[in-house]
Amino acid sequence: MIYDILEVFRKEYQKSGDKLILGRYELKDGLYVKIDKEGKCQYFEAKTVKKEKLFATIDGQQDSKAHTWFIIRDYLSSGEVRKALDAPKKVIHNINYLTLFMKADEIKKIDFQHIRNKLFLTLISFKKFKDKNDKEVLEIYHNDINKFSRQKDVIRKYRLLEKCFTEIVQKTQELEIKNYVKVFFEEELNSYENESRFFLGLKIFNKNIYNKKIISTGILYGLSNANMGLNGKKPFLENKTRKISTPFLIINDDALLIKKFFDWLKIQPYSQDRYLDEHFFMQKQSKNDEAEIKEFEFIPLKRDDVQRYFKPIEVKNYLTIRDKEKNLIQDYKIKELYELETKVDELFYNKQLIFNYYKDDFKVSSFISKELQKLLFITKYSMNNYFRKFQNESFKNTIKKYGTAFVLDSLRNGRVFKAKNTLNLKFAILGAEMNIEKTVSVLEKRLAEEGNYENMQRDEFMFLSGQWAYYLLRQSNSIDKTFALAEHYFKARNMQRLKKSLSSDFEKYKHAIHRESKKNRKVIALVKSFESDEERLSDSDKDMFLVGFTVDNLMYNKKEKK
Repeated sequence: MIYDILEVFRKEYQKSGDKLILGRYELKDGLYVKIDKEGKCQYFEAKTVKKEKLFATIDGQQDSKAHTWFIIRDYLSSGEVRKALDAPKKVIHNINYLTLFMKADEIKKIDFQHIRNKLFLTLISFKKFKDKNDKEVLEIYHNDINKFSRQKDVIRKYRLLEKCFTEIVQKTQELEIKNYVKVFFEEELNSYENESRFFLGLKIFNKNIYNKKIISTGILYGLSNANMGLNGKKPFLENKTRKISTPFLIINDDALLIKKFFDWLKIQPYSQDRYLDEHFFMQKQSKNDEAEIKEFEFIPLKRDDVQRYFKPIEVKNYLTIRDKEKNLIQDYKIKELYELETKVDELFYNKQLIFNYYKDDFKVSSFISKELQKLLFITKYSMNNYFRKFQNESFKNTIKKYGTAFVLDSLRNGRVFKAKNTLNLKFAILGAEMNIEKTVSVLEKRLAEEGNYENMQRDEFMFLSGQWAYYLLRQSNSIDKTFALAEHYFKARNMQRLKKSLSSDFEKYKHAIHRESKKNRKVIALVKSFESDEERLSDSDKDMFLVGFTVDNLMYNKKEKK
């Protein structure tokens, strides 16, 4: 995976360099201090107001030139807190002597001797790093680190900071800074680049104990620090049967490029996308302010290819749904994949699918019932595979298997209009051809005639059962009518249970029913007389019951339609 990504990222980085990263790079909230050659301090503040990032002098004057100056130097000077210069205390978060990054609370109480010892005395010669593997890395930079002019400058910067330190702390308290305090010395960009590479080179690999140097070439190999947690707690990542047990090794130049890639990935606005290449699907997550690749997949198809082969879906208003003004909802066509994803999210998932593709900690709420929570867990991976990775193997099967459960969840939670639209969309996705008008016509004729009990089709029976169930429940004196009372129908798994529920509700509400009505007596007779070889209720049976349950009811005369 890493080398697949690196091959593409390398080409992009060669074109743009660090600008590829800095285009979206943002300064953390806090106080920014620039110390010039004479030791004079300039103060700026970065803050977030209503989700908008602002950068200005402490007098409130915006300064885009200063903002640009700080951004690139901030990027070059930032390091991982877990690999801080002053571990285990870890209050110094910069990686070169040209800067000092600390939390505001820490800088107010820090003893300057700690900064002297852990920052300047460490970086003046790097002699603190005595491990043989660390020394092997530092040998690469030995001549540059030990230049007299450099070491002299380290001492000069230390004295300048010592002189300004009290003023900086006072300004931090005066401005009530809550986040970071970041101090920068006025130096050319190449000085920052040179200084940062020393500590980066030392810490670029996972751990230097895994490093291997090829003597003949002088090339240093190490274990990638990106997406790799090999340590004493994760020995299962080791290849125990090989002489070199590390999973894989890369050269230090590639390790640095990988770091640049993850720096770039961290600032991308979406948690998943076709990053870098149309064929690369990556899902990232943030952990300890670092980006990790949670999922990577090579996708053979491009978006344009998928759209070219996407067959438009015509959604018909089979259930004769009406809007608030009592007008029939028009049929509509879904022409693009993203439109289908949006519609599935809205109707099936109550707008909780896309938001929760990569979350496993969503809780029951007013938007997510316990049943929808369960359905999300079961089906979201199939949806993600179809809509984001263009793998259509399980999409229709998932809709076929669980679509009715989504409709029932909407009904149980009072979203009747949505439930009806969901059922229409399910029929459209599965390509089901419904002729409800014909079913209604056949049943009206059957109810009007004497006899005519034979040859009733299964779909007719399920539709009629839904109609009769709705009519019976409407006789209840309960304030919360129909759907709250219909749970026993929704849970019915076979014909016997369905007929038993209909019979039980008839006995319950017969006092409110006009039993001498010819139509009512005919319905009762048709339901009781229907027989089928297949006892179990299929999803299509349940769908037909729901259609009957939710469309205009035959039990009422035209003047009584409810």
